[in-house]
Amino acid sequence: MLEYVQQFLISLVFSIVVESVVVLALCVLLKKEKRIAWLAALGTVCTIPYVWFVFPTIFWYSASAALVVGEIGAFVFEAGIYKIFGKISWRDALIFSFIANAASYFLGIVLLS
Repeated sequence: MLEYVQQFLISLVFSIVVESVVVLALCVLLKKEKRIAWLAALGTVCTIPYVWFVFPTIFWYSASAALVVGEIGAFVFEAGIYKIFGKISWRDALIFSFIANAASYFLGIVLLS
């Protein structure tokens, strides 16, 4: 269990860094306020514990189901954070959330391989 918690903490820091950098880059490209990048850290801190600890418990019978539901839930929740606190359109919020989450997920897979 301790090893799993250590992996979680590494993933948390990794996701915060990757998603914040991605959102900052998107802010520059889309000419949005750069402060929105801080919301990536907030969103990650709010969602990653559910992806790692809650959904695997609920979907104990299927790691794939836990991953899919957890990632979709994180994507939607984080888009809501961008929309509400970043005061951006739903379109931009969904783009920010999708690209940031995809980047941290796939970069994590690449680095672990």
